[in-house]
Amino acid sequence: MPHLRVETNVKSADIKDLKGALKELSAAMAATTGKPEDYVVVHIVPDQNLIFGGSDEACGNAYFMCIGKMGVQENKDHAANLYPLFEKHLGIKNDRMYIFFQEAKREDV
Repeated sequence: MPHLRVETNVKSADIKDLKGALKELSAAMAATTGKPEDYVVVHIVPDQNLIFGGSDEACGNAYFMCIGKMGVQENKDHAANLYPLFEKHLGIKNDRMYIFFQEAKREDV
């Protein structure tokens, strides 16, 4: 069950196509993890009070959880697949957010 939660200071009114963003991120999560999209969850939380590096320009935190398909190189690959979509849909540059990776045990999900 891959899960992606993105918290951002981007205003919901500034996200032109939230449904499209969710769909594209869901497909990307399935592709990058090799898991069926039927099990993918994507949650975008706009309008958060966030500051990154002392600036309130568009920024965010992402939480990426998956059973398996995690590791140093795999996480770099996941990030490379997701960062362009964060910029495309939310206007967040890759140097304005972190992705926190968490590998879950099957029995914990």
